[in-house]
Amino acid sequence: MDRIFDSIAPTYDRANAVLSVSVDRLWRKTTVRYLGIEEGDLVLDIATGTGDLALIALRNPGCSLVGIDHSREMIKRAVQKGQGHVRSGRYHPVRGNALAMPFKDHTFSKAMVAFGIRNVQGLDELLDEMARVIIPGGRAAVLEFSLPKNVLLRGFYRIYLMHIIPLVGGIISGDFGAYKYLGNSVTQFHSPMELERIMTDRGFQVVRSKALFFGISHLFILAK
Repeated sequence: MDRIFDSIAPTYDRANAVLSVSVDRLWRKTTVRYLGIEEGDLVLDIATGTGDLALIALRNPGCSLVGIDHSREMIKRAVQKGQGHVRSGRYHPVRGNALAMPFKDHTFSKAMVAFGIRNVQGLDELLDEMARVIIPGGRAAVLEFSLPKNVLLRGFYRIYLMHIIPLVGGIISGDFGAYKYLGNSVTQFHSPMELERIMTDRGFQVVRSKALFFGISHLFILAK
């Protein structure tokens, strides 16, 4: 998995912008808005990638943020993009395993993860770790791709995932296999309803479950 994300890291932002027509940025803004970050919050961004979600969250004055990702190349780019916040001490991108995070219990008031939970080898373990490091009463936001309920739209979206994403992503990054994996990972992942059940089983309360852009992505707001 690290090889895939290290490989596509240099062109990751450009590919995202092209493949989503920059709608992914709107989804991230929506995620931060619903998470409700407040002054004094210490926020954890899991699978921070190149830092897009983290940098949107840092627009909230008075909060600080730690981003964690297992890909060395992704973290390098997160540091570069957020160097102003890094120098000020508000942003701390670190390389680490989301299934065994190097943080003490009850460290963060908020946590978030965008398009990352389907790429971990152990969803239950990830949710357990998220619950461990969030304070009692803290909240988490999970943004992930999903398949639309509309049969016709779902069919077109599957074609996009299986054929357009690998082709365009491969041309931009030079790694066709990585984008074939990313397309497949969406079609093979849990449905939003299944994810709600899993999150509840791991001790979270789902306070909001919201389909975005006709169900192409889905946002969950969780309370510990």
